[in-house]
Amino acid sequence: MWKNFVKTAGFLIVFGLFFVQVNNVLKFKHEDGIVQMEQFYEQEENSIDVLCMGSSHVFANVDPEILEKDYGISAYDLAGSMQPMWNTYYYLEEALKYQKPSLIVLDVFRLTEGFTYSKESKVVKNTYGMKLSVEKIRSIRESVENEDDTLRHVFGFETYHNRYYELTENDFKGGIKKDASYKGYYGLEEVQAQKRPDVSNIEDTLPIEEKSKEYFLKILTLAEKENIPVLLINAPYCVTQDDKRVFNELDNLLEKGVPGDVAYLNFNKLYDEMELDFATDFADSEHLNKEGAGKFNAYLGQYLSENYGYLWN
Repeated sequence: MWKNFVKTAGFLIVFGLFFVQVNNVLKFKHEDGIVQMEQFYEQEENSIDVLCMGSSHVFANVDPEILEKDYGISAYDLAGSMQPMWNTYYYLEEALKYQKPSLIVLDVFRLTEGFTYSKESKVVKNTYGMKLSVEKIRSIRESVENEDDTLRHVFGFETYHNRYYELTENDFKGGIKKDASYKGYYGLEEVQAQKRPDVSNIEDTLPIEEKSKEYFLKILTLAEKENIPVLLINAPYCVTQDDKRVFNELDNLLEKGVPGDVAYLNFNKLYDEMELDFATDFADSEHLNKEGAGKFNAYLGQYLSENYGYLWN
């Protein structure tokens, strides 16, 4: 009987180790959401002064290396591709277990979206990097319309178990590995000329989708509870007329009052101040390239130093 127990236990251990290795090879490895969260856990505890949150408008534009080198600001881009406000909220809950930032920088672009649930690829990119936790489960539950999909995404294997045909050498090397200097930035090299938008004549409004608004206010409420000021930003991009209508509604909301110590800096009103060149500084209509990001971060870094530097100096 004892021998049978030992054999069974040995088999289960070997099988478990094999399953873990297979899982590590097959799991998704995306640098526009998953890696930002995975590498966040590798940061030294309480080493981040400025936690930058939101969608690709954060990780493609905010360069913590520039902020650190030129302004002495320790920042991290904890963001994901097309990240809705509910995922950002649970990212923040998770982040506060490990870090006590002096400031949260939150990009508001995703307030322009009207969806209440996420595409599967965006569920993956905005939750799979999280450790197993209540926050991860709740974040997934808010992201999927069908409650039965929650458990499938929590453990993930059912979602990516058939990736065999798309595996690369990188999958067998343990995925995307970053050194200690990595702070979540995913700079873009492309150069794509854009037409400078002019939405200054748009004065009417469009409503902010209720679920996004709810979680936006929950982020501000949580920050207030933790006594962390929030700087809302609207990173530079080619604003559409409907986007401007939503941002007009955001202006109204902020004017009425929101929880906490909140300021708002709309960089789409500061193109000239940043000396952005729409012929050379954009990777596409929604993101700066590295050249444009350099100009943007110079302005952002100076603003953070002058207005919030006392928090970490």
